[in-house]
Amino acid sequence: MNQKLRTKISDYLLQQDIRKQHRKTAVIPFSNAKNIGILYDATEDKDYELIKNYVRDMRGLSKEVIALGFYNKPELPNTRFMKLGLDFFTRKALNWKMKPNNPIVSNFVNRNFDILICLNLQKSIPLKYISSMTKAQFKIGKYEANSAFIFDFMIKVDDPVNLKQLIDQVNHYLNLIRNENQ
Repeated sequence: MNQKLRTKISDYLLQQDIRKQHRKTAVIPFSNAKNIGILYDATEDKDYELIKNYVRDMRGLSKEVIALGFYNKPELPNTRFMKLGLDFFTRKALNWKMKPNNPIVSNFVNRNFDILICLNLQKSIPLKYISSMTKAQFKIGKYEANSAFIFDFMIKVDDPVNLKQLIDQVNHYLNLIRNENQ
């Protein structure tokens, strides 16, 4: 099937699924967040290493962090292996609508994260789907005009942007958000 047509169909079906979804939303200051979900493209080694360090740093701040990486190939290489809190899914886990169909993804989607950080630089439809379907109270992602219905807070960065720059911007804004008692 033509990739452009497949993308349009996927976006349409995603919007239908989102309309059925009900979630409790709230602006959660980073200092109050206990559990955080991170979505990212794990195809590049450098991005995977950066996320491993980001997860380690957040855990050092007493946060429970689960990172889910999309490896955009049929099989994980030997350099990628799942560890506690660093999970993956591959292109093989996608159905024809580009919707992930995998128990690891289902577990991630059904977790009640305080904050979801989507580091989707490539406009990946599987990551967009997961972002929209999670039950996270506060969803953060890179600004895209057609993703306003997914995120509670979007960060506009000039392209080209790399993962490190986006993480720095996310951290900057997360640290600016305070609750009314601070």
